[in-house]
Amino acid sequence: MITNKKPRSSDTDSNYMRDDRTDMSEDDDRSPPSDSIANDSCPTRTCTPGSGSGSSSIPEYSAPYPDQVLENVLENVLWFLTSRKDRNAASLVCRLWYRVEAMTRSDLFIGNCYAVSPERATSRFTRIRSVTLKGKPRFADFNLMPPNWGAHFAPWVSAMAKAYPWLEKIHLKRMSVTDDDLALLAESFSGFKELALVCCDGFGTSGLAVVASKCRYVVFSPS
Repeated sequence: MITNKKPRSSDTDSNYMRDDRTDMSEDDDRSPPSDSIANDSCPTRTCTPGSGSGSSSIPEYSAPYPDQVLENVLENVLWFLTSRKDRNAASLVCRLWYRVEAMTRSDLFIGNCYAVSPERATSRFTRIRSVTLKGKPRFADFNLMPPNWGAHFAPWVSAMAKAYPWLEKIHLKRMSVTDDDLALLAESFSGFKELALVCCDGFGTSGLAVVASKCRYVVFSPS
């Protein structure tokens, strides 16, 4: 005898529950197993307002950009790095260190004025307050260089006047400096404090007078 057995309500409910559990497991499998899934108490979770089952909106949180955090940490650390050699070594680590080291450098030393252009130096280092610049080689002290060899200060002072209006100190060695260069220097830097000229030529007393009237400390060492 064949009878048609109707499904009981409990069997039907269990099927529905089984289907719900299956859907939930599929949703869980489709969820990315990355660090974007976090607990509700984690402040770095990224949520969309109104995306939950409840009617209340969920505030949106976003994690900080990793490079930004590292850049802030490096900036605070490199401020305490004063050695020129150590800073040069730190700038060779990676592009991020190269950029942050340039942002935190306040003293610029250039051993050869022809090793880099003034525009290149001022575009990379934007917070400079002290500049040390050397021109002619050392054997120029023994009159072994031809006259008008070069090492002119004019392109450097023009570039620094535009890039570093807050510049305070300039140390020059074996550079050709004119009176016009000194006048531009005195007019461009309102807070200028110190000028050192070591074995430099091309200027006279009129140029030094202009600088002395607006500069607190001037050091002149003749060749």
